[in-house]
Amino acid sequence: MSKQKHSMQPKPSHDESVRQDFVTDLRAYLTDEIYSLITPYYEKKIEPDFIQANERKPEDKSEVKSLMLNDRGYQSWSLLQRLSQQMMFTSVIDTVERNLDTMIDDLDNHQSIGSLDIDESLDIPRYLTAYDIHQQPGGYHNENIEKDISAGAVYDISLPIYSRNAMGEENDLLAQAIIRYIDDHLKTFQPQEIMDMGCGIGNSTLPFSKKYPDSKVIGVDVALPCLRYAHARANALGVEAHFSQQNVEKTSYDPESFDLVTSTLLLHETSHDAVPKIIQECFRLLKPGGWMIHLDVYPFHKKEDDPLYDFLKDWEVINNNENFSGALRNMNMRKIIEDAGFSSETVEFTSAEAAAKYSKGYTGDFYLKLPVYLAQKPNN
Repeated sequence: MSKQKHSMQPKPSHDESVRQDFVTDLRAYLTDEIYSLITPYYEKKIEPDFIQANERKPEDKSEVKSLMLNDRGYQSWSLLQRLSQQMMFTSVIDTVERNLDTMIDDLDNHQSIGSLDIDESLDIPRYLTAYDIHQQPGGYHNENIEKDISAGAVYDISLPIYSRNAMGEENDLLAQAIIRYIDDHLKTFQPQEIMDMGCGIGNSTLPFSKKYPDSKVIGVDVALPCLRYAHARANALGVEAHFSQQNVEKTSYDPESFDLVTSTLLLHETSHDAVPKIIQECFRLLKPGGWMIHLDVYPFHKKEDDPLYDFLKDWEVINNNENFSGALRNMNMRKIIEDAGFSSETVEFTSAEAAAKYSKGYTGDFYLKLPVYLAQKPNN
C-alpha cells in the first residue's frame, strides 16, 4: 500500500518506507506488549517491596515516581519509548528533505479553491518556541527557507506512524469524532460559519468542509509552515477551506461571526494564561446559540487510590515535551468556561467516538472514545 495519500504529501523511497515501518512496529510493540505489563509488574514486584519496607502503600504519584525511576525495567521502557518518538521524526525528515524543493515548486500547481492569509508580523507565543512540542525538531512554526512547508509535511507523514494508521487515510479521526458527536447529540445543529482553532495542517479542518459543504470553514494557527502546507494539501484533496495565520487568543474576526468553534488537541499545548483567553475568544466569536467544542485532555482529578495511574498519566508531560498537558488536567475548566459567559447548564465534559483502524493487530474498525468539552453561548 502506498504511503502517499495525496499529491502534496512526499513519497518515501523504498529504504525510507522500510525505516518508517520499523518505527511503526517498534512503537506498537512498546505500547501493546510492554506498556501493558507495567501495572502487573508494579503490583507484583515494586509495590510489595515498598509495603514491606514502609508498612504502607505509596501515598501519591511522587512516591511512585521515585520507585519507578529507579527500576531498570521501567527505565528501559521509558527510554525506548522516548527514542522511538525521535526515531519516528528522523525516519520521515529524510523523506521531506529529499522532496522539499519539488514540493515547494508544486505549491502553486493546484487550482486554489480556498485562501491563505499570512501575517508576517505575528509573534509566535513563547509556549511554542521554548521547546519542541512532541520532540518534533524545530516545532511547527520554524522556517528555514523561503516558503518553507517542511514542518507541515513532517507532521503529516509522522502522524500515521505515531497512531499506527488509526487516524485514517486523511489523518482526520479527531475531527470525525467531533462531527459524530454533533450528529448524535446536536442533531438539528447546522453551522454555517465554522472556525477550527489550532488547525495545523488542516486535517482537523477539511472534515467540516466536507460535512457542511455550504458553510464557510476557516482554520487558524500561528505556524506558517503548517498553514502553507494545509492550504496546498486542501487544494490537492479538492476541498475548499480558508486558512489564516493568527493567534487564537485574540483573532481579527468580528464578534458573533461563527456558529461553531472547535479545536483538536490545542489547549494542552498552550499555557495557564492562554487557556482563559482562548475560551473568552471562543465566546466572543460565537453567535448566540453557537457551540464551542474542544477535543483535548480531560480536566484530571487525582485518583487517591491509584497513584500509579497518576504517575503514568504524566509520562508524556515529562518525556515527550507535552509540558503543559499535566497542568491543563488540573485547571478548573468548568469555572473558566462559565466565567467566559457560556450557559452553565450546557457545559459538559464527555467523550466523542470515532471509528479507527490499525494497520496491524486488528481486523476491522473499532471505536475510540476521545475526551471533549463543550458549551453553548446563550441565545440572549
